[in-house]
Amino acid sequence: MFQQYEQLEQQIAEHQAKIEELQEQMAQAERIKEGVIAFDKALVNLAAEYRMEEEDFFAARGDLVVEWLVSQLNDEDAPDYIQTLKSRVARHLKREGGAPRRGRRVASASKTAEPKLETGHYRNPYTGATVEKKKRNPKALNQWIDEYELDTVREWKI
Repeated sequence: MFQQYEQLEQQIAEHQAKIEELQEQMAQAERIKEGVIAFDKALVNLAAEYRMEEEDFFAARGDLVVEWLVSQLNDEDAPDYIQTLKSRVARHLKREGGAPRRGRRVASASKTAEPKLETGHYRNPYTGATVEKKKRNPKALNQWIDEYELDTVREWKI
């Protein structure tokens, strides 16, 4: 019976040590949270002080952040989040540079998207020429769009 009592006391001591460790971790997380909030407020105040939008402020500093990240990517002792970022970027670049999953995407990506016009006949009031559009824009219709803009050519439908 005394053995069980001693084992229970030992378990209680272990659990109390674990509780203290968790409370310490929670206090550290709270300090980090307060630091992030203070940092965010400082950035907002800096942007306001220089009469900049937050997006402009971040864009102005963005190049320095990118340079720092690139320098960190080559460091093998970099923090875990840098390694995670490195692997995600590598996967994304591999997907972008690799073979496409469907052949159809290559065809649509390589062609320039031509402006959408309804099927029918179009008459250029300046030249008097008439063009019929069925499925795709005829060459002359595309030239008119380049020259006179899409909205103007839409008005020429007869």
